Amino acid sequence: MDHRKILAFTTSLIAIGTASVAKASDTAAAAQPVEATQTGSASSGDEGLANNEIVVTGSKRDQRLQDLPSAATVISNETIVTAGIQDFRDYASLVPGLSQRDFGTPGLGTVVIRGLNTGPQQTSNTAAYYLDDAPVTASGPFAIGSFFTPSPDLGDVERIEVLKGPQGTLFGANSLGGLVRVISRSPDLDDFAGNVRAEISDTYSGDVGYSARGVVNIPLAQGKAAIRASGSFRHIGGFADNVGTGTKNANESDIYGGRLALRFQPIDNLTIDAVAFLQNIEATGGAGTDHITGTLTPEYGKYKYNAFADLPSNIKYRLFSGSVDYDFGPISWITTVSYGDLETNILADYTEIYLPFVAGFVPPDTLVRGNVSPSTEKWTAESRLVSERLGAFEFILGGYYTKEKSFYRTVVNLLNPTTMQLLPGIFGDLLRTGTSDEYEEIAGFGNLTFYLTDSLDVTGGIRLIHLKDVSTGGLPVDGIAASSFFVPRAPSTFSNSENPITYLATLRWRPTDRISTYLRAASGYRPGGPQVGANLPPDAQTEILSDTTWNYEAGIRGSFLGNKLAIEASVYRIDWDDIQLSTLSGGFVLRGNGGSGKVDGFELAATARPTRFLTISGSLGYTNARLTQIDPAASVVLGAVAGDKLPLTPEFTASLLADHRIPLSTSTDATIGGTLRYQSDMPSGFPGDPLNPNINIPGYATVDLRGGVDFGRFSLQLRADNIFNKLGYTTVTTNKVIASIPVSTVGTTIRPRTFTLSLSADF
Repeated sequence: MDHRKILAFTTSLIAIGTASVAKASDTAAAAQPVEATQTGSASSGDEGLANNEIVVTGSKRDQRLQDLPSAATVISNETIVTAGIQDFRDYASLVPGLSQRDFGTPGLGTVVIRGLNTGPQQTSNTAAYYLDDAPVTASGPFAIGSFFTPSPDLGDVERIEVLKGPQGTLFGANSLGGLVRVISRSPDLDDFAGNVRAEISDTYSGDVGYSARGVVNIPLAQGKAAIRASGSFRHIGGFADNVGTGTKNANESDIYGGRLALRFQPIDNLTIDAVAFLQNIEATGGAGTDHITGTLTPEYGKYKYNAFADLPSNIKYRLFSGSVDYDFGPISWITTVSYGDLETNILADYTEIYLPFVAGFVPPDTLVRGNVSPSTEKWTAESRLVSERLGAFEFILGGYYTKEKSFYRTVVNLLNPTTMQLLPGIFGDLLRTGTSDEYEEIAGFGNLTFYLTDSLDVTGGIRLIHLKDVSTGGLPVDGIAASSFFVPRAPSTFSNSENPITYLATLRWRPTDRISTYLRAASGYRPGGPQVGANLPPDAQTEILSDTTWNYEAGIRGSFLGNKLAIEASVYRIDWDDIQLSTLSGGFVLRGNGGSGKVDGFELAATARPTRFLTISGSLGYTNARLTQIDPAASVVLGAVAGDKLPLTPEFTASLLADHRIPLSTSTDATIGGTLRYQSDMPSGFPGDPLNPNINIPGYATVDLRGGVDFGRFSLQLRADNIFNKLGYTTVTTNKVIASIPVSTVGTTIRPRTFTLSLSADF
């Protein structure tokens, strides 16, 4: 079974329903918790506020991480390079509270922060994703944004910021649990520099992988203008076999693209940036294993699945942004505009799932191919005023606008097994429907901080939003009219609007320059949208409300022993209301606001540098995410009851990293290090779900080892990831459409033991 069958259940609930209502320098620490553990810089390219301090922009101003009054984890460029971090899962396992509903292919999956996830029926994001200041996450309810986890190349990245808890006041929609920001390196106006890196890897019982990347910084006018260009190509070797075609290591991927950044600074207080980011992700198969339905017993063996063809998935990202930063002195004016274009073409084998629907109407050996391919264009603009401290006050005041146009194509074809051509006549399409979505949002936001004393301050924030969504289901696809199970469907259009409001309140006390404590209350929202479907039942919920979260948190950051020890700790509670769930109305499965939930947890991170050559970092996270109330109509569909845990969130996660530098000469150092990652068991779904029966996914631990030599301009490194070749499951899904029809249970697995040799050169 191809991993993309994970998408089939969502297709059944959403796509069919939209055509017609569906029946029922020193080695860096891995996850730096405080500013004292790593030298950093602001996203604007300015130097940090002081030596050995990380500057972050999670509060939309340059600020020491030490002073940020909310939980956040920062992963530095040095850590990305040293630990060989390539993809989301490589760093997600190092960040407490960050996980993924994993589809097993780069670029596909759902980002989950602090457990806010409802499983396969969730189609929009509860966590946002940004590249620099440009949002990548789609906000529209029918953009199907939860299918995607961006996988930008991390070779020229300043840092990764993971902000925990709702960020609705400053960042707006879909940040119910928090957000991920990948901060790229900005052009250097003064110095020419560059780097090239090449890697080759070998996976146990799998194929060879290889990659090449390069970056160059070119000043165009000394101190006034510069351009920075980076490009990369990465071939990820497969390790899962398709027994249907006999293809060994079928789940291979190619990721390639580049980034071009231009910075112009005509005068000292004016900075203009323009950025273009392009990336293609081309993959076949998935990192999955087919199991006997409802179990973790492999049907064909470990790392084996059954699909009638090695069907591809293609994802294209095009992101263009520009920003102007004018410093008036006590106040800066920052304006950012961006345009993003996401295009996809995702094919999968749906034979096992859908063929029983047409048994007796078509030959028994008919094959079923699905094409579930959302695409989105997104325009955004934000302008804000950011003040320095003005006496006892400082503030942020801004406005935001976004407009999205999405098209979600769902085509399920019936194929002749010999010719691979469509069956003749009306039998070629089992399902063909397109759903368009136009989402528009305008917002004003502001934060005001009042300093009671230099060490004690309070902040209040608010965001006023007006959003509008217009969705049309049952549209033609590729010029062919929509149909569902051989019955033509006419388009139908629905719309709604809302005016949600989000709030922020913090109390921060800094008894010393190296210790900061805070209390935080913040809210977030995820847009709802209209109910899209023909012939809605009379009692159907016609407008889906935004679901909301309130996060209550207390935290502390501190560095001690002359910056040799850094600690961050937080404890939190999240109330999640009006959760968007599948519900039953008049015998039909529809979207609705079906329940409430709570999340309790804590996060702890620490870094120790007992010597200037040795760094030891660790993190521990606890997440207790569960439903507290569910409507009977939603309970019937999902089999969930109050008290059930939310899917795919382990209660405990932990990581431990150690890296040691060994001077060999005045210009040559050796390095050795390792990483331990652990996650506890977790539920795959809700216990009584008739279509996706819950399976307890076992916990697992992996160990990575690494060593290298740094000759100054040249460096060589050898990494061994998952050295003990542990079989670990990240996601398990059973994609039934009818409870009585058994289908394989798909388990997405981590990569087996992999050795990687890396060579890097600076110039």
